[in-house]
Amino acid sequence: MDFRFRVRAAAIILNEARELLLVLHRNPLTAEEWWTPPGGGLGSRESASETIIREVQEECGIKCRPGKLVYVREFLGGTEKCVHHVELYFLAEAENYQIQTGSDPEIEKQFIIEARFLSRKEIEKSKINVFPEVLKDRFWDDLESGFTGHTVYLGLRDPKGIERI
Repeated sequence: MDFRFRVRAAAIILNEARELLLVLHRNPLTAEEWWTPPGGGLGSRESASETIIREVQEECGIKCRPGKLVYVREFLGGTEKCVHHVELYFLAEAENYQIQTGSDPEIEKQFIIEARFLSRKEIEKSKINVFPEVLKDRFWDDLESGFTGHTVYLGLRDPKGIERI
């Protein structure tokens, strides 16, 4: 089976209350749901920063300024079974915090259900999957340390959920 590669860039945006901006997705075929920071696939000749600015606007209705790369995550499969995903997570600052749930103009059946800020407790207690998984725990320690000395590469997950390095 040949895999194709997909690179995704996403923004980690916190508001003044230290709540994290996440987007709730629901697969229209399987009804599986998950939270993840706003972001999407890099377009042709588009930088990761340009992708983040475009995707945050589309998904959340706000403008942002991408900053430091803090995590890299890989996984195989997902909604597209023959894809090797590489995700880049950058800290970003929002110009305002008036979120409006948007949509993905590239697809007909929408995955995006809601965009909003969630507190650490809401994320930790969520029964809905949160990706990358580090956002449920280690992220908060990394944030407190200013992302100094943290692990940037989060590993590779295969379809069985096994983490490989």
